Amino acid sequence: MKHVLTAIALAALAATLMPAAAICQEPTIETGEIDGAPYRIQIPSGWNNCLVIYAHAYRPEGAAWLPIPDPLGSVFLERGFALAESGYARQGWAVEEGVTDTEALRLHFIERHGEPDSTFITGHSLGGMITLATIEQYPESYNGALPMCGLLSPAVAYFKDRTLDMLVTFEFFFGGSLAAHYRPVAEAPALPPQVIGDALAADSAAAAEYSRHWGIRTPDLPGLLSFHHMIFQELKRRIGGNPADNRGTIYCWADRTNELNAGVHRTAADPAALEYLRHHYTPAGIINDPVIAVHTTYDPGVPPYLANAYQTLLSLHGCERWFVQYRVVADGHCNIAPELMAKAFDQLRAWAATGVRPESGVLR
Repeated sequence: MKHVLTAIALAALAATLMPAAAICQEPTIETGEIDGAPYRIQIPSGWNNCLVIYAHAYRPEGAAWLPIPDPLGSVFLERGFALAESGYARQGWAVEEGVTDTEALRLHFIERHGEPDSTFITGHSLGGMITLATIEQYPESYNGALPMCGLLSPAVAYFKDRTLDMLVTFEFFFGGSLAAHYRPVAEAPALPPQVIGDALAADSAAAAEYSRHWGIRTPDLPGLLSFHHMIFQELKRRIGGNPADNRGTIYCWADRTNELNAGVHRTAADPAALEYLRHHYTPAGIINDPVIAVHTTYDPGVPPYLANAYQTLLSLHGCERWFVQYRVVADGHCNIAPELMAKAFDQLRAWAATGVRPESGVLR
């Protein structure tokens, strides 16, 4: 049965106005593993019987899980919320594992500590997509969601229109400066930032045009393209094939459109890989819980305009009333200060408690 905010939860909402020091900040910590996924649960001594589940961001394949940093976790603990987070059974493009392991952790929490009066889910970056997938798939289990700097558009579109297209157009314009073992770029085993930076530096005018086309500042391109390349290769290993197809894509590029379309590297998608990526994840655009998305105004990794597609999708299903977007005037992926996270979370709680939807806009 769907959680209902009780008088206890409403009292906890009012406690937001109290100084943080009013709630003890030394939580009880529980750690363990569920079906190969490590987890951590923190319960403050002034627990308000409410829960926040946190979905962590992308970690490279084989990297160790890093729990949420204390300044961010304290946003929830200081408000009296228990905080539970799964490390997932596998890293990389772990949307499938993230959704499954997060749900297993929620059920484990209930078994150990009882049913919370209210439950919210939040997460950064890839965790933002996992947050959205979770609130869509388990609407009866949550009172609201706070995806931050997350990919709120279909993963298929992101890996095609952003990842593959950026890589193949980079190769078209700068491939002459790359050693043979880096070509074709989409198939190379690695693409270090230094190699990208050197290629861009060899033609500064073309680099400036490339930067303008993609809306990414030139100094950010080496790190971003190298990351896109890394995550694309990891995804192909994970699902056993290429999930992106640009054979029918018509590229537009100022006065070089014909030349680009004639010479750009083309690649076919593997049907099974494409189907996997469709499932992990394509937003449905059907929600019936409050969802507040937060993005910085300049994010080279997950451009904030991508979330606009989710707003459109919601409107097709008549669900736009459940969605609010906040923008933070800041540069960088997930550069959202803890105090702004706190404001967004308080707005989400108030919305869930009162039914009064806040207005989208700048989060200050």
